[in-house]
This record gives sequence, C-alpha cells and structure tokens, in this order.
Amino acid sequence: MKKQTLMMICLISFILAGSSFFAATRYIEALAAKKLFAPVVKVAQGKEISPYEPITREDVVVVQEAVDEIHPQSLTRLEDVLGRRSTQTMYEGEQVLANKLTDNQLLPEKGEARYEFPLTFIQPLTELRKGDYVKVWVKYKSIYELQDLPPPQHFLQTNDTADFLFEGQLATVRDSNGIEIYTLKPNLLPSPDQMDAVFNGSREKPLQNGEKRYRDYRVQPTALPAFIGFNLTDEQYVKLTEAMRYGTVQVGHIMVSEETPT
Repeated sequence: MKKQTLMMICLISFILAGSSFFAATRYIEALAAKKLFAPVVKVAQGKEISPYEPITREDVVVVQEAVDEIHPQSLTRLEDVLGRRSTQTMYEGEQVLANKLTDNQLLPEKGEARYEFPLTFIQPLTELRKGDYVKVWVKYKSIYELQDLPPPQHFLQTNDTADFLFEGQLATVRDSNGIEIYTLKPNLLPSPDQMDAVFNGSREKPLQNGEKRYRDYRVQPTALPAFIGFNLTDEQYVKLTEAMRYGTVQVGHIMVSEETPT
C-alpha cells in the first residue's frame, strides 16, 4: 500500500475520531445542562403585568434557568400562560407562577349580580380596564333641573355639585355587538361615531382573534366601547340607577393596596 494512501487513511481516521469525540462531548454537555438547567416562563424584559391583565406573547419569554433557581410553581410552557390573568402585579424577569394566575372572569360574588350599562348613561373620567377598582359618583344637574325632583331616597345629596356613591370593580367592557374589548379610553365629549356605535354597531374593523382582544387591554381598542359592567349588590344597583335621574354617573380608576381583596 502506498505511503500516500496510508497517510490519507490515517487523516480520515483522525477526523472521524475527532468528530466522534466532539459529538460525544457535546452529548455529555447536553445531558449535564439538561440536569442543571430547565425551561421556565418569565416576564419579558421591559414588561410589567398588572392584576387581571390578559397575558400576551409580548409579555413573556421562555428561558433556560438553573434548576435550583426555579420555583416549584413556575410554569414552563407559553401555552399555559397566554390569555390568562395574574391576580397580582408581576415584574420584569419574574418567574410566572401557577398560583398567581387565574381563569376567573370576575363573576359576581354572593349577594351580587352582573349589570351592564350603556355609556350614554355613564361617563368614564379615566382610562378603565376590566378588573380595575373604581369609584362611582354622581355629578348633579343644575339646580334649576333638580328643583322639581324630590330628594334622593337611596343616597344622600350633600351639596349641589357631586356626591360619592360607592367603590367597586369594573367587570366588563364591551362594544355594541357584545364583544369584550377589555379597555376604554375616556372621552368627555362623545363623538358622533361613538354615539352611533351604541345604537348601530361599531364601525371599527372586526376583531381577528383572541390574542388581538388581549392586546386591546392595553392599547387602543379595535372597536368602540359601548357598554361597561359591574358586579353590584342590590343596594349599589338602586343607588346607581336612582343617581341617573339626578345627574351624570361618573367613574374613575383608583389605585388599591395589595391588601385589598380581589
């Protein structure tokens, strides 16, 4: 056998041996990494998830985390997170825990019922999102408009301007077709399009998928809001409906502490 042929065989054998060694090394490293690291869902960089805010693909990422740093309740798949809501604020880099998520649709508690009202009767003064805690009060009509009305029976009129009615939680924001759009932005002087949307349906482009509706939670809704809903006790409902006779019912978002029950 020629010397050149032997050299070629040795070179090929050396290459094959090196490749095998490299592949074996990578395989061992992969096994070690698998034991030392595992996937976990975290809040994405620059993101913060507020309570009852639907979680979108932009909010979370899957990363490899050291096994001893992973919380037992941490979720590992995006499919288990997207579209669900957090019961408390989650911050950038925080692991998404199963016990912080809920599928609760803000159903009425015992002694409450769901009531929805057209925005022709209620004036939001701040941006409102489903799940927000709100204050509800009445801004009175002029003295001349009220002079023929008897004093309210279910709430106390203390002045000629406005009176607080109750605090509650916003349970739903819907367009004129009954589709949940999660959020509304205040418009103190309703436009003709908004008024028309209440009676004739939204003129905005239709919703394309569920995730787009989730995005509506934080951005401009894809449809015009026409109804908002609350879970009210009988006493709150009577107060609110009676107040509509005496003026404009106004709603504003309030910040609550972590101790506030949800």
